Amino acid sequence: MRLRTKTARGKVSHGLLTLPVIVGLLLTACGGSATKTTPTTQATAQAAAATPTAAPSPTQAATVAATPSASPVVAVATPSTPVVTAHSVNVDALYVSTDANGQPAGGTSPVKVSVQPQAGDQVSVGFFETQAGGAGPQWTSSGWMGVVTASLILAKDPTDYQFSFSVGGQVDGPSAGALMTAAVLADYLGDEIQPTVTMTGTINPDGTIGPVGGIPQKLEGAAKAGKKTVLVPAGQRYDYDEKLKQPVDVVAAGQKLGLDVKLVPDIWQAYKALTGQDLPKGMAQSGGQVPPLPPQAFDKVRAAATNWYAKYQDAANRFNSEPEEIQQENADLMQEAQHYADIANNALQQGQVSVAYQNAVNAAAVGQLATQLSDLEVVYLSQGIDPLVSRLKAVASAETRLSGVLQQLQAQSARTSGDMVTLMDSYSNLAVAQGLIFQAQDQITTLANAEDPSEEDVLTWIFTASVEYTLADINLSMAQDVLSIGTGFGKSPAPDTGVLNSMAQTLAAGARANIAYFESLVVNPWAQQNGVSNEMAQAIFEANEDLYVEAKAAVAGSDQLGRQINDPTQAAPMTLGSSLTAYAYSADLVAKYYSLGAQVDDDGNVTGYSRSAALANMLDLADRRAGELLGAVSAEQPISSVIYYEQARILRTGDASDQLESLNNYWESSILSEMLGIFSGTLGQK
Repeated sequence: MRLRTKTARGKVSHGLLTLPVIVGLLLTACGGSATKTTPTTQATAQAAAATPTAAPSPTQAATVAATPSASPVVAVATPSTPVVTAHSVNVDALYVSTDANGQPAGGTSPVKVSVQPQAGDQVSVGFFETQAGGAGPQWTSSGWMGVVTASLILAKDPTDYQFSFSVGGQVDGPSAGALMTAAVLADYLGDEIQPTVTMTGTINPDGTIGPVGGIPQKLEGAAKAGKKTVLVPAGQRYDYDEKLKQPVDVVAAGQKLGLDVKLVPDIWQAYKALTGQDLPKGMAQSGGQVPPLPPQAFDKVRAAATNWYAKYQDAANRFNSEPEEIQQENADLMQEAQHYADIANNALQQGQVSVAYQNAVNAAAVGQLATQLSDLEVVYLSQGIDPLVSRLKAVASAETRLSGVLQQLQAQSARTSGDMVTLMDSYSNLAVAQGLIFQAQDQITTLANAEDPSEEDVLTWIFTASVEYTLADINLSMAQDVLSIGTGFGKSPAPDTGVLNSMAQTLAAGARANIAYFESLVVNPWAQQNGVSNEMAQAIFEANEDLYVEAKAAVAGSDQLGRQINDPTQAAPMTLGSSLTAYAYSADLVAKYYSLGAQVDDDGNVTGYSRSAALANMLDLADRRAGELLGAVSAEQPISSVIYYEQARILRTGDASDQLESLNNYWESSILSEMLGIFSGTLGQK
């Protein structure tokens, strides 16, 4: 399992948000000027608050192909579903636009989804349009999510096929994700989608259906197109009507239009309603119980949690030795570290070792950041700015340490399918660490190449690089934890390298499509509104949105590590592990900003959701799905999946940010269980 958690990275990166305050205080204390504004000041707060309620107009479509993996695809396990011949499915996607009077109006656009066999070793997905501007990054996200999810559900190797999506009009971003997934599934299975039925809803990584906006207007569009049945996400019985300016009962609204509106929780129920056929559930039919951690793994997790708690205590002791005025400036970070430490300690006493581990890591990470920032402030106040660069070199030891951890992972051979999942998870931490090191190096390069920078800019670059190096070092330690805790479990032999490569290609392409969608929906419009370049806006969001920076770090780190690893048996798990990370976090971005409508404060913290009822339903469905999958692969001792699941169940009882992280942990658990099921041959069995 990838024991690094989003809370650890997300809460820690709060240190980035405090940098403008710290820099301002330092400059004031030294008599400097703080008049020049950096990208991480007010712009960051505005970026955090920019939560669109509707997607902007899509851009022109493009054909997308995955980047080749580091080693060639060889063979994939034979699935239990039928061999696919060329097949096409026609569906009508729902959308909301603005009419000539400036009022919201719904409509439908015909979409042809085709799948045909190909001889090759790359995933090939094409997007075509008959109306200029009818598709774009937001639309391609739906297509890629459809290909990824359908291939995982049916244990298909997507490199064996060509996929094409042809839209005859306008498509409303990721709200077509579930419909596109159903269409790809129908192509795989040779089924047809009934012409009088359509649906709206995003597709989540675990196959559940995510909430969307504009349902009342989409129902009007469906009725005008002659539809009889419209499927909507479970948990969205009520949705906001932009015309009436109030929530309405979508089932009742549909009845008035002559529509039968059905609420569906997942792709299995949606597929039955769309095609009249049952979608193979594979291992989800097992009905087994969620397994506990084996005693040996339990002891290792407890020991690791205790070790991280000790690291927190060391950081707290160092922090308490700082000058009082410095402690006051960073007291909020240390209080946050204490909060996680208290949870970790309580969880250890109750035997909740997965929860203890997560919070102990959070405590140590935030505590180390508070101490590191305080140390830099002391150096600056006592010696000036030049010694800070030397101090930064000491923190940059993560660059050297990364090479050592990489060698450790490369020396590890996977005996079982469970070992392979562990190795993937460990590599995912390594890839994120590499990406964070890249970001730190970018700060240093910017500093070295800057012409006459302000003192405020110099301090911000140095402090930010220090934060990124510290986080990279934490991820390296967690990569080692993963390897120690999860190796040596399971019974099925490790999978062929080709299985890993084909999945890695698909997930990596899906992650890139999701990142492009997020930039199209949120980042680029914000850049236009605030008169900055898209590149500047991306840098601002990277300093403020943890899911975004981690997804991009995983992609960048994977690319770099792929150039360093020559052994295909090691390159494959590295690429797949980092791709899983990027895919999960990018999907979480879509859920946060599109499906749930996250509400954030000026510090970038999630305070609530415009669709809170839908979130509660998503958590219920995600819990059920993750539990089903865990029960199905219990014989393989799914260590990583169990730990994610246990963490998710506690997080869902917390605040808004915790609940979003809980959703991500459920998805991580489900994806890793699916991987283990595919590797062991469990997935796809009926």
